[in-house]
Amino acid sequence: MKQPALGMCGRAPLTSAAAAGVLLLCLLAFPAGEAGSGETDAVREAARADELLVVDCLLPGQIRRLGERTTYVSARRPARLPARDCQIRGGEYVAYDRADLRSALAAWLPAAERGDLEARTIVGEIYERGLGTAADYAAAARWYRLAADAGGVRARINLGHLYEEGLGVPVDARAALQWYRRAAGLDAAVELDGPSPPPATASSASVEERARAQLEAAQQLELRDRDLGAQRQEIERLSRELESAQALAARRDAELARLEQPLQERLLAGPKLTLVEPQLLRTRDIVPVALAQTTERQLVGRVSAPAGVVAVTVNDVSVEPNELGIFALRLPVAAGDSPVTVIAVDRQGKRDELRFTLRGTVTPQATPAAPPIARTGDRALTAGIDFGSYHALIIGNNDYQTLPDLTSPVSDATELSAVLRQRYGFRTTVLLNATRYDILSALNRLREALTPHDNLLLYFAGHGELDEVNQRGHWLPVDAERDSTANWIPTTAITDILNIMRAKQILLVVDSCYSGALTRSSMGRLGTGMTADERLHWLRTMAGKRSRTVLTSGGLAPVMDAGGGRHSVFAKALLEVLAANDEPLDGQKLHREVAARVAYAAANLRFDQVPEYAPIRFAGHEAGEFFLLPAP
Repeated sequence: MKQPALGMCGRAPLTSAAAAGVLLLCLLAFPAGEAGSGETDAVREAARADELLVVDCLLPGQIRRLGERTTYVSARRPARLPARDCQIRGGEYVAYDRADLRSALAAWLPAAERGDLEARTIVGEIYERGLGTAADYAAAARWYRLAADAGGVRARINLGHLYEEGLGVPVDARAALQWYRRAAGLDAAVELDGPSPPPATASSASVEERARAQLEAAQQLELRDRDLGAQRQEIERLSRELESAQALAARRDAELARLEQPLQERLLAGPKLTLVEPQLLRTRDIVPVALAQTTERQLVGRVSAPAGVVAVTVNDVSVEPNELGIFALRLPVAAGDSPVTVIAVDRQGKRDELRFTLRGTVTPQATPAAPPIARTGDRALTAGIDFGSYHALIIGNNDYQTLPDLTSPVSDATELSAVLRQRYGFRTTVLLNATRYDILSALNRLREALTPHDNLLLYFAGHGELDEVNQRGHWLPVDAERDSTANWIPTTAITDILNIMRAKQILLVVDSCYSGALTRSSMGRLGTGMTADERLHWLRTMAGKRSRTVLTSGGLAPVMDAGGGRHSVFAKALLEVLAANDEPLDGQKLHREVAARVAYAAANLRFDQVPEYAPIRFAGHEAGEFFLLPAP
């Protein structure tokens, strides 16, 4: 069986002989002047691309006039701008690849201390990201709380994430939920009495005797201090070194304990069941899953068990997971409710159980098939909601200059553009085989053009790479090189650009290796069984909120470049869902439909790949949702 090709995750190096041959051909083919000119052009393009990266910019103070005679300059103002814009406006900044915690705080901390709401949120994000140093989650939580208490929506989202993960604050799921919900919608002075002066007492000694005694005591103290001065300094130095060593040891012990705890918990954990399709919230109740008119339903699940799986059953029927823990079967669905129970047992005798109900509908035999009621209802519900205008930037890279070529991204991008334009009314821009400058300049043009009434879908298909030290993902344009990161685009740079865009809602769709580095946060799911009024309220609320979400083809691992004919497995599933859909489609449902297809198709090819969906950290997400609306 032919193994599916992987996006650039394992790259074969050139042999020394091949490299020498390529170098000789280059020297023979290009005169020195032409080669130098090409190199200069490449340097210039790299510099132009660097000017499009977002930096922390300190803009000059404004000249203000008070009355008729007084003129003064206000404090300098921090802003996040592309380096080129910062230059034009006379601002001060540190280059993107040289910025660190100190330079970022120098720009934003003064404004945060003056009470600026946005600055306080950004300072919290600076401490949480670390920027070249260890993250200070406790400091991040303090600044988030200041901004959250003042009404900052982003700060509330970020603070909820810290409570959910136990970063800088105790793990508290209830507090996390409260902050998430707030994002989606003793000061009295105390005086202390000081000690009263001691009452005057009669003294038997004369003033002269007291003065003599004080002088003798002072002389003795001076001699003693002189003798012990060097020893005191040495003790202080050793104390400082000891305190520093103890603090370092405490930090290392805490970090070691933090790293060991998940491992210990994992070793003792029982089996864990996850349903890919249908996707459910785990609750103590039996969750009903409403279905369109159908006679069967595909069930795709996954079981993980550190101790090993003994058995998995669905309604007392044994199913066999593959070596990746994925299992699938089709369940018959009758009219009314069909209860489903999924049970997994491991070698320790521990078990996990999922229970839900498939709720079918009755189709009269004499009546022609009609569109599902839920879909008709959603069309009616969304008729009075202004979702705004829709734009898409679609990037597909096949032909790399120095890296191995890919086979499907160009066809994936081309067909996705057609589907979005024809079925969903998008205005699309397509970049095929794009360089670093092509990608950054296109994003910058969108940053300048889009308004708060616009929505953006950004799609990237191509090579991806992961920095194993800091778990930071990168997009690799066609001019990327294997041994140099100069033309790699870190996902943090993409995040910063999306953060300063004015567009209301942005969905990032990434089909590349290690794309899951963008989804290291959680997202609340829409509950099942909502009434029409509840769904209308949810649609209105989410349509008006700023959102920054990402749908990735996989997690922190390679993904398949082939496996779906002319398309990747992920792109094929995405295109199928978009083409078949005829109702308003939110990002969560898009993920569920795509993930079910990808997980099952990848498992058949003996490959572990499950798409992920989440808010993008530090991109300005404010609890909204992205919607795709098919044309009538």
